[in-house]
Amino acid sequence: MDFLQIAPSDTLRWNKVWDLYQNSFPVAEQRKAEDHLRALADTAFHPVSAWEGKELIGLLFYWEWDSYRYLEHLAVSAPVRGQGYGSEILRFLKDTSHSIILEIDPLVNELSVRRLQFYERAGFALTPFRFVHLPYRLDFQPIELLILSFPKMISPSQHKDFLAFLEKRVILYCEQPAQKRK
Repeated sequence: MDFLQIAPSDTLRWNKVWDLYQNSFPVAEQRKAEDHLRALADTAFHPVSAWEGKELIGLLFYWEWDSYRYLEHLAVSAPVRGQGYGSEILRFLKDTSHSIILEIDPLVNELSVRRLQFYERAGFALTPFRFVHLPYRLDFQPIELLILSFPKMISPSQHKDFLAFLEKRVILYCEQPAQKRK
């Protein structure tokens, strides 16, 4: 499997990645295209896609700073789900000395429980930390999420670092009132 960062100028691949993104996450958890394009210029943002030849296998959007990686989005293409590709994509992400942090929805249904089990099988630990993630779009409400980390549970100070990064950096690429944009 090849892991590639796809530029918007590579129209065919870009469109496949963007379609997977839009079809895999609720609208409240998606950036608008213009916000995503602005994020591409941030050196901390890593929009990676996984390919087998010309077939898109999945996407992995993460942020990296200091000693952290924040997995913001992970999706596997519908035709290849359940074939181990999600685990393979996670192995790519975990090939680092960084502490990895991600969030999931609260455990309210079978799908959310299966998602937690997937990450736990991959070695992630459910932390006691919760947080309210600001929506990527103005028309939506903040969502309370659960935090997982790898290779071990993060400390309270690491959780604080994570929140500070979200509030200072990631938020810049979420839809904001026009007067707040940089």
